[in-house]
Amino acid sequence: MDLKGKAIVVTGATGGIGRELVKELDKEDARLLLVSKTESELQNLLSKLERKENKCYLCDLSNQKETETLAKKISAEVGKVDILINAAGIGIYKPIEGTTLDDWNTSMNINVSSHFILIKGLAEILKRSENSLVLSIGSGAGVIPMAGRSIYCATKFAVRGLTLSLAEEFRGSNTHFCLITLGSTLTSFGPMSFEEKKKEMESGKAYFTPEWVAKKLVDIIKDEARETEYTLYPGDYSQEWKGKP
Repeated sequence: MDLKGKAIVVTGATGGIGRELVKELDKEDARLLLVSKTESELQNLLSKLERKENKCYLCDLSNQKETETLAKKISAEVGKVDILINAAGIGIYKPIEGTTLDDWNTSMNINVSSHFILIKGLAEILKRSENSLVLSIGSGAGVIPMAGRSIYCATKFAVRGLTLSLAEEFRGSNTHFCLITLGSTLTSFGPMSFEEKKKEMESGKAYFTPEWVAKKLVDIIKDEARETEYTLYPGDYSQEWKGKP
């Protein structure tokens, strides 16, 4: 797939992976519609991109009404969307006794409901593309149960089920779905800081760099023989990515 001029919606555009992915898509001369809840970070990112026709959308994806409004706004302002990338996420890792209903609702809204709302809300303008794609970033936590991460795992199991089921539902149409089951990446996502993860990496723990992940995602998006699901774990790719961006 040639990404030049393609209209691509990216949620979580200012996050660790999202930011690097946006930079890579900009190199492909894509037309970007960037979604984040922080205006200053969006404007900072926008100023670093080559293409000047990019657009920014402020949205708190933990709020379902705001997410619905976002889908309506994009549909009204954009004739068609070629690619929707669900890159926003939150990781709340706690034993069940220490969790709250707010933890559950926030996690579900950002990690799952935002996918559902945006896919459903943008379905018509995705259909207008000759070859559209919905790419969602999942996690190994959507395949492997983990103690102390019940809420996070529940959301990622849900994302996997939603994405793979929609891939079947839309099979034979011009809208395609792809799930990235992704392992640990060197960002500030989750309860550990970037610095703490970097120390772990220096001690031997395998992490992807966000730059590597971004390049890999762009390669997958462009691949005409793209699969429905990719499982990427750092340990499996250590020789390819270690020490490289």
